[in-house]
Amino acid sequence: MKHTAKRFAALLAALVLVLCLSIPAFAAAPLVRDEMGLFDADTYSQLETSAEAASDGHDCDVYFLVVDSIGDTDQRQYAKDYYLANGLGSGSEQSGILFLLAVGSRKYVTITYGGGVTAFTDYRIAQIEDKIVPMLSDGTYYKASETYIEMCADTLDFYAEKGAPLD
Repeated sequence: MKHTAKRFAALLAALVLVLCLSIPAFAAAPLVRDEMGLFDADTYSQLETSAEAASDGHDCDVYFLVVDSIGDTDQRQYAKDYYLANGLGSGSEQSGILFLLAVGSRKYVTITYGGGVTAFTDYRIAQIEDKIVPMLSDGTYYKASETYIEMCADTLDFYAEKGAPLD
């Protein structure tokens, strides 16, 4: 009996350890990814909160990615590779939209994946880029990222309400 109790205690301890180690896997990955350090902590926190709110309830994540440079790499391919390599997106289809800004190489692109392809038409993506790219050119990165997230939220809300993309 004493030997069985020790085995049970060891099994219970192992289960608790596995559960504790798996908790970070359930934590949401950041939606705003500032790999260049463009935003201060408060600004980053505000943008992350906005991106979470935009994504919430839509099964489609809204990402804003800032890197220094991607060199001569095609920005669309870089964004797709980044998206997949980092396991981004919501649900089994990995649904989402990602705006990549490579500040040093002055490149940008918006990509969609999974359900994001349906919610965001090429026309809507062009509208979003037409609105935020001049802000990026002026160096108003916070305003551009905030506007991008707001326009994505509006698009996802419209899609959820109407069942059709905002065009």
